[in-house]
Amino acid sequence: MKARMFLVVLFLMVTLAMNANADTVLMKDGTAIDGIIKRVAKGQVVVDLGKETKVFDILEIESMDFTTPHLVDAVEGPAIDHFLKNVEAQEIVENMQQLEKTEDEIEKLIVQIRGYWKTREPITSQESASWTTAKDTFRRPLGRYQELLNDLYFHVLAKVDKYNVLMKAASDIYIGVKGPFNVGSPLVPKEMRQLPLKKYVPGGWYATIYYDGYNHGFDDAHNKYTMPEDQR
Repeated sequence: MKARMFLVVLFLMVTLAMNANADTVLMKDGTAIDGIIKRVAKGQVVVDLGKETKVFDILEIESMDFTTPHLVDAVEGPAIDHFLKNVEAQEIVENMQQLEKTEDEIEKLIVQIRGYWKTREPITSQESASWTTAKDTFRRPLGRYQELLNDLYFHVLAKVDKYNVLMKAASDIYIGVKGPFNVGSPLVPKEMRQLPLKKYVPGGWYATIYYDGYNHGFDDAHNKYTMPEDQR
């Protein structure tokens, strides 16, 4: 979803690009082709190479970098969908790599900060400014880690929602069997009709969401029905 929105916006806004003279099409075999992408339609990418125009199969393309000021016509279809899914997969892989890199950075900072500051505890007032700097240094990769994790979680929960939508569409398919003693069966078993949120949210988070929501709803109802009617 995020990859699709990004590419569509890119198609519409690329006309504003300045100070660039070529798009880049990277093929799956590693070949980079510089030119002007004129059209993406019906599973083909049309590239103007100056003296000639070439047409490439989108399934053979790894990525496209739009840098020239022009508008690309994008047509929905199996080929473009395949390409967009491939872009999304690349985003997830890159996200995981960045997460692991940030994890290593945080772990090293924990060791360094503990080794340096714990031996000085309690610190003097003159060292307070340095301690604040150390906290700020540690906070930066934490913020980056949260952003990366949020993005990854977005992808996962989007797939959970998609699964539930698919199962809802299939849940009314029930096939009967002829004969008085025969019974039919649904296409989708009951235990597979929905992926429960509790299965994809850490236990502590689920409890907090559930009980905080329950308490909030209870308090609202209590306040509403215990106050004078003219104040409701």
